[in-house]
Amino acid sequence: MLYRYTTSMHWAMALFHSSGSDIQPTNSPERIFVQIVVIWNMTVYTTLIASMGQAVQQLRKLNEERTEQFAKVRRYFRSNNIQSGLAKKAWAALSTAAHKPKRRTYWDEIKILQHLPKSLQSELLRYIREPILSVHPFFSAFDRAFTVQMQQVYQRCISEISVEQGQELFHTGEASTQMYFVLEGKFCYYAEGEAASPSFHSTGQWVGEPVLWMSWKHTGRLLATTPCAVLAVKSNEMQEILGSEGGDAGVIVREYAMQFTRHCHNHSYALTDVAVDIETVEKLVEVAFEPPQQDSESDFGQSSENMEIKSLIIQ
Repeated sequence: MLYRYTTSMHWAMALFHSSGSDIQPTNSPERIFVQIVVIWNMTVYTTLIASMGQAVQQLRKLNEERTEQFAKVRRYFRSNNIQSGLAKKAWAALSTAAHKPKRRTYWDEIKILQHLPKSLQSELLRYIREPILSVHPFFSAFDRAFTVQMQQVYQRCISEISVEQGQELFHTGEASTQMYFVLEGKFCYYAEGEAASPSFHSTGQWVGEPVLWMSWKHTGRLLATTPCAVLAVKSNEMQEILGSEGGDAGVIVREYAMQFTRHCHNHSYALTDVAVDIETVEKLVEVAFEPPQQDSESDFGQSSENMEIKSLIIQ
């Protein structure tokens, strides 16, 4: 019996290639078995061909869209008489960006996550973003003491940005609106002035904290030396949330903002987007979180007239 059905299976499969077979079913059960195998093979074969055709069509559509975009760029450069050197530079950057896969998937890109319950969204955002912000001493200490307020920061004040290799995240003189935490990749910061040496920043470091506590314009440019991703803390949104806080949370935020601003006054001659190091920030945090004392002044509280910097949160 086994021989009969394996022979029947052989004959059914032979129908799908050109060599054929001289084997024939000899009874009704064998014929039914052959018919089932034929139907199954036809279904699988048709599904496979349809899937391949759909994939090819999608790939063709993507290629057509990219070709159309490049054609528009070419026409735009030609109609505006863009110099050949500048056009080649832009064209090379666009070609590099077009052929590089996206390195990360971000929260805002996944629309279905918006259908999760708000409490679960909050839990997920905290789980994802708390380890990143906690490398900064102030956010780490404030999160431990005031979880509810920091939860608002995780939800409302943060965005995620991809930066291609060779692309600037900001440049000298640009009005600053965000503080940046490096998620992956490496940046090189070039401070304004010929004597300043470039500094490198990678995962776990931050750039541009002054904008959270004062009016600020970038004093250098930040260039991605590899494909990078950053987490951006929006200054206006954070000031709106934490600046209106009362109680102990509000006192600590205002005290840290004041201490940070005064430190910047005292060191305005060397102030850049990355000049306040982690050891100094830790000292400022200690001062902000310690109980208030009468008739005492912090070492960081000395004022200076070298530079006029106004704290936004302590208004």
